[in-house]
Amino acid sequence: MRKYFILVFLLFVFGCSDTKLETPETEGEKLQILYSNAMELVRDKDFVDAAILFEDIERQYPYSKWSNQAQLMTAFCYYKSQMYDDSLDALERFIALYPGSKKISYAYYLRALNYFEQIRDVERDQSMTAKSKQAFNEVINKYPESEFTEDAYAKIDIINDRLAAKEIEIARFYQFNSQWIAAINRYNGILEQYSTSIYTEESLFRLVEIYFSLGLYEEAKRYASTLGHNFPSSDWYKKSYEIVKDLT
Repeated sequence: MRKYFILVFLLFVFGCSDTKLETPETEGEKLQILYSNAMELVRDKDFVDAAILFEDIERQYPYSKWSNQAQLMTAFCYYKSQMYDDSLDALERFIALYPGSKKISYAYYLRALNYFEQIRDVERDQSMTAKSKQAFNEVINKYPESEFTEDAYAKIDIINDRLAAKEIEIARFYQFNSQWIAAINRYNGILEQYSTSIYTEESLFRLVEIYFSLGLYEEAKRYASTLGHNFPSSDWYKKSYEIVKDLT
């Protein structure tokens, strides 16, 4: 649904008349035909050829009013073609050349989406995940009233779940190998940095387990109480209650 919105948004903003001039007599008419043909390729979802045509417009008419629009459409078409490096290159040029554009918020948002689509699974390098989160935060901070802010927040929630998943995988490894301090630090890191992630409940439970195993019963009860207060219906709370219920 989000990708459909992006396509519709761009067609609305950048689309021009379907009427084509068959015998152009001026450079302006030639440019209009090129742009119209490129938009037709977008409608046909021929994004690679559309990107090439938009790039031609950039090169041939760098000072025209169409140039910045063509540049942003180049980025969009490469994004849709999963040619993310090319899309990012076009976006960096657009952001540098047109910082005052009415479409600048979309450029930042599309840049974040390019990073987001390259996020790898939890067991692999998460550098792109961090870049994506930073880019979406930039959208939120620079353009809090834009139509892209809500989705930027939603994407950050997804990203936090991915980052937390990596952290909890490491924390479990430490815990199950009796490296208690390292495990505690990792679980607490999840609670501090990714408190809205789906791994918050498990992290609290694992801390109950660890502190109980160490004989630090007050700490175990404290984390169990926090889990029960915030997630009273959670299965993780039920498990933690079974651990601490007989403690006085």
